[in-house]
Amino acid sequence: MNRNTLLAIVLTGAVILLMPYYYRLITPPSPAPGADSTAAMQAPAGGLEPGKAPSRAERGAGGREAALPAGTPAGMGATPLQTDLLAPDTAAAAREVVVETPLYRARFSTLGATVRSWIIKPTQPYLHEPEELVRGRYARRNLVLTARGGRGLLRTEEKVFQVDRSRLVLDSTDAPATITFTLPLGEGRWYRESYTFHPDRYAVDLHIESRGLGELIGAASAVFSWGGGLAPTEEDSAQDLYYTEASYLMGRNKEKFTTRGKKAREEQPTGPTQWVAQRTKYFLCAIVPETPADGASLYTWPDSLYQGKYTPKLFDTGLVFNIAGGDIDRDLTLYLGPLEQGFLSQVDPSLKQTISWGMAVIRPFSKIVLWTLVLLHRFIPNYGVVLILFSVLIKLIIWPLTHKSHASMKRMQLLQPKIKEIQAKYKSNPQKMQQEVMALYKEHKVNPMGGCWPMLLQMPLLYALFIVFRSTIELRGQPFILWIKDLSMPDVLFTLPFTIPLYGDHVCVLPLVMAVSTYLQSKTTMTDPNQKAMLYMMPLMFIFLFNNFPSGLTLYYTLFNLLSWAQQRMMKIEDPAIAKTVAGVKEEEERKARREARRKRKA
Repeated sequence: MNRNTLLAIVLTGAVILLMPYYYRLITPPSPAPGADSTAAMQAPAGGLEPGKAPSRAERGAGGREAALPAGTPAGMGATPLQTDLLAPDTAAAAREVVVETPLYRARFSTLGATVRSWIIKPTQPYLHEPEELVRGRYARRNLVLTARGGRGLLRTEEKVFQVDRSRLVLDSTDAPATITFTLPLGEGRWYRESYTFHPDRYAVDLHIESRGLGELIGAASAVFSWGGGLAPTEEDSAQDLYYTEASYLMGRNKEKFTTRGKKAREEQPTGPTQWVAQRTKYFLCAIVPETPADGASLYTWPDSLYQGKYTPKLFDTGLVFNIAGGDIDRDLTLYLGPLEQGFLSQVDPSLKQTISWGMAVIRPFSKIVLWTLVLLHRFIPNYGVVLILFSVLIKLIIWPLTHKSHASMKRMQLLQPKIKEIQAKYKSNPQKMQQEVMALYKEHKVNPMGGCWPMLLQMPLLYALFIVFRSTIELRGQPFILWIKDLSMPDVLFTLPFTIPLYGDHVCVLPLVMAVSTYLQSKTTMTDPNQKAMLYMMPLMFIFLFNNFPSGLTLYYTLFNLLSWAQQRMMKIEDPAIAKTVAGVKEEEERKARREARRKRKA
């Protein structure tokens, strides 16, 4: 490995380490606790444009209560009957509805027919305790229909529904069952949400329909949305927040709802929409229509009430339906569960795009790595052992290439005396020196870049492993041995009472072992004495770099280093041509030394 390659690796590590500080630098501070984070999103008053979804301000952004927007043009206001029908109901009349299946336990409220709690049960290998997915203070924003027309605005979060049952419990052998929430709108008009629960899946079938809604409000558009984000579930909240995002699918590729800073922002893309979704590190909420919706509605704002170290962004994600015909009649699927490929495929294979696979170049490697690890785990219950076997398999696959590169590096090391002679002879003519050195390499079939290829080919795999261990739920909470309790997290042995810049506030064991393995491997392969400083700098850099990386990734890299070191120790390069060249150089040096000694005696 030459100096340029080592420098590239060092710079790559520095970029990874400094990226969080860069994001902090470009991100403005969040509003003070208690500040009104939705003031910036107040939309102009007035009627709704045809085909345009209600804005967040009209839909009660930030949990605000709102009647018809002020300044509604004359002739478009609500009639007394409509005012009564569309006005907020008294929350005291609300009741609780409990749903329990083998996979989760949910609590609905008849106020808005909203989900107040959704607890995932620890039924999967990566689930070790119940996980609450609903943010309590924003629960009233979940599963809300907002319909706005020329005569008025209906927000179901303000209305108390009738419900056909107050409790539903499903066993694994039970058939799917339905709970129906109905909102009477007077004179035979109504709006209805029917939820069908399955005992063996996280997905819920949902049918929304209305009668006379368009007549009541003056039909235009409606948005059915999940608001308030998902509750954080991970002990390392920074990692949870890092992966939190909203997205939607129009066409074949997922579109990410991008945001800069921590200001509130709204986006309403139009066109056939296959789904809208929001996720945390390991869990997903998605609304998937049976037939594409007419658009999407996305909104984000900072959770100014959050008192932790980092201020999370909250999202509203909704589907837009044009109701020019006067009523809604739509079949949807609600998914609230883990970001696991099998469960997502049951709903819509395209939902797998919400899983983090890395950049386009890395995605195939990430998928192959995860598929291989999961396959091996079917036969080996411990993912740490799986990773050991995986590192051995990778080493065997690239063994011929590694052997060839190590042979090339060994030849370069053996040719160092001749190279030094050329450098001394042509030190005043760098161009001639370079020509002579390359001619020497060509004569002895030495590739100066040969030692770099194994490292370069491993880079996509290394990045893929980083992504897989850091963001795929299959490896969440998977232990190895002793203090290594979770291969998706650093193997923290103990926590420091202070924080070391770039290193952190904890001490991990595997990065220290990996540093030793890096030193051994570098010492065996080093051919240029001028690179001796890198012999110590690289291990030190890796200690800082890997101290906050998943322990599974560090374990793999450590094992691979040790296997490479063992391979290098086993190799014995015997090249007669090189031996003859080196012997000639040594003989010439000895003759020069004897001549110099005779000259000194005569003097």
